[in-house]
Parts: sequence; structure tokens; C-alpha cells
Amino acid sequence: AEHEFNCSTSTVRMVGSSQANLYASVSAGVCALWGPLHGGANQAVIQMLTQLQESGESIEKYIGKVKDKTAKTKLMGFGHRV
Repeated sequence: AEHEFNCSTSTVRMVGSSQANLYASVSAGVCALWGPLHGGANQAVIQMLTQLQESGESIEKYIGKVKDKTAKTKLMGFGHRV
């Protein structure tokens, strides 16, 4: 799916317009996700899931903390601008 002209989509299109092969174009787009301003949401989800697994905390308990307005626990991957 295309997200209009965000950083990685623009990068894939730009590299592809140079007649680079598909692998080079997609690789460039993936590399554009490295920065915290564009791909940071993906990295935050992975970190959240890793911490949740390592802590042994149940999903139900974690979701309860997310729903608690007084807690500052976030469910990463939801609520960020796309």
C-alpha cells in the first residue's frame, strides 16, 4: 500500500525512476525507514513487544495499563500520524 509521498515511498519512486532494478529501489525505501522520524514507530513496536516478552507480563495486564488514563503506558503502533 502506498502512503502518498512519505519518506520511504518517495525514496522508492525516486530510485526506481533512475531505472534501478526493483531490489535496489525497495532496498532504498527500507533504508529510509532507519531514521527515528519515519521508521521510529516500527522500531518502537518491536521494542515494546520485546520488553513485554522479556518481562513475562500478560497481554491482558499490559492492555489494562494502556487503558488506565493515569498510567503513561502506550500501545505503540497506534495513534501516530501516517
